[in-house]
Amino acid sequence: MISKNKIMVILFFSLIILIIVTQNLRWKETDRELTVVKILSENCKPQKKVCNVELSGLNIRILFDEDVFYLKPFNVTVWTEGNAAVKSVHIDFKMKNMNMGVNRFLLTEVGNKKQSWQGKALLPICVTGRADWFSELEIVIGKKKYILTFPLIVKQATS
Repeated sequence: MISKNKIMVILFFSLIILIIVTQNLRWKETDRELTVVKILSENCKPQKKVCNVELSGLNIRILFDEDVFYLKPFNVTVWTEGNAAVKSVHIDFKMKNMNMGVNRFLLTEVGNKKQSWQGKALLPICVTGRADWFSELEIVIGKKKYILTFPLIVKQATS
């Protein structure tokens, strides 16, 4: 008969092998070169006007709703134009040094001459009262992932 200790050792090593195999599969799926481009310029505020960014032969235009309130959906629109084929567009909303949970949204492609990506986002209220959000627009082109960072002004809804 096999003792309980031997069964536990076999289960432990089986779990380790399973974790290693799934990690290797995940690494293969996301085997992309990460290129981060941070846009924090005073000239680029997508809530005020369309923000233009030139990136690897691709012209990117970004626009958010002008007024963004907590717990109220708002629009995010991205237009891409150029020779590079965009595979996906996501947007994340975060606060510096504050865990606000996952606020990641997939923008869906709207087919037309200029590629258009649209979506709605919704932000939670920060219990500390902070409103210093920033957005990370993630654009995947081939095997590269670009992250464009923009400030976001969020308002408290008035009753």
